[in-house]
Amino acid sequence: MNKWKGGLVIVVGVLLVIGGWKLLPEKIEKELLNPLGWQGWVEKKKVGKEVVGFLPSWMIGKTKLYGKEVTQLVFSGIEVEADGSLVWDVQSKKLRGENYKKLKDETKKSGGKNIVSIKLFKDDELEEFIASPEARTRLINEVHDVLKNDGFEGVNIDFEYMSNATRILDDDFISFMHEAKNGGWGEVGVDVFTNTIIKGDPERIRGLIDAVDWVVIMAYDFHRPGSDYSGSVAPIEAELGQRSIKEVTSKLVGFETRKQKVIMALPLYGYEWVTVDDSYGSAQVDGGYGRTVFLSEGIGITGAKWDEMGMSPWATWIEKTQKSKIKSKKVGKKIVKVKEYFYENEWHSAYYENERSLKIKIDKTMETELGGVGYWALGYEGKDSKLLEILAEHTKSKEEE
Repeated sequence: MNKWKGGLVIVVGVLLVIGGWKLLPEKIEKELLNPLGWQGWVEKKKVGKEVVGFLPSWMIGKTKLYGKEVTQLVFSGIEVEADGSLVWDVQSKKLRGENYKKLKDETKKSGGKNIVSIKLFKDDELEEFIASPEARTRLINEVHDVLKNDGFEGVNIDFEYMSNATRILDDDFISFMHEAKNGGWGEVGVDVFTNTIIKGDPERIRGLIDAVDWVVIMAYDFHRPGSDYSGSVAPIEAELGQRSIKEVTSKLVGFETRKQKVIMALPLYGYEWVTVDDSYGSAQVDGGYGRTVFLSEGIGITGAKWDEMGMSPWATWIEKTQKSKIKSKKVGKKIVKVKEYFYENEWHSAYYENERSLKIKIDKTMETELGGVGYWALGYEGKDSKLLEILAEHTKSKEEE
């Protein structure tokens, strides 16, 4: 009797297993056909967070080799003509140089992906390109050849409409994203401004996300060298009427599993301005200038304060600056113009990033359940810096919580 029961249990178990496997393809098919079902399927899947490192061509040969610090190494990048041709100038040719080959090999050895970025920043040329089926086909073919011949696994599309942040959400541009994805480009990512998300129609944003593998939000340059006022480059929060990262993440809350395809790219730099005084957010002086402060430089700034809204360090100091003016001077019987030099004290204000501020911004990304973080730009942290290793471990620890 006990033997019979045992045999029955085994038979039933085998039938259940066979039946389960038989039904599995049907379940997967239903999940794929039913968007809501597919979302449920994705939510059960453990998704690792991406860490995307953007390496501008002008920094090649000036950085360390990156291994576990990034999951995607992006060569940034190759310019595109309005007719869809790739521009092979001195910078883009570095893609095939020995220095970049070492970086690619290290990334591959560490299990990461090598990505090539293409870029176009002129509105009129972008419009000409998008309107031309021939140009789009030419670009798809030329980029496909780069992937095939140079060992890249995907493409980052950095096409920036300077006059209209939401232009990238229009049907013709999204149609091109589908063409790129179906054109043998491997993993396809596209860069967008923060205002693309903040001002964009939610359904159109969803359409863009659905068309590609990754949407990279360039969450920086909220203040720039030409800004009227000094301030954080990537503020978590901001005063009323000013943009912030929180405004971006709030817009993404209702995007469900699509959020897993969004990368929040953070700056490894800040800016320094000549300002009216040493107050927080002081105005830039007329005729003043702004300059980039690389993260490696920020380490040496003393007397830094903490921006509780932007969640980043800032500092002010006085510099004695040589200036000149033209004066009229009598020499004998003649009046001549001479340049007179003098020194004047100027206030300088710098807002930048450090380990603490970047960890806070990584935490915000993880809380929003985005697909990962990115950094512009590799090398700005300093050749001997361990910062990206520390941030990679921090990202991993937050993912496992």
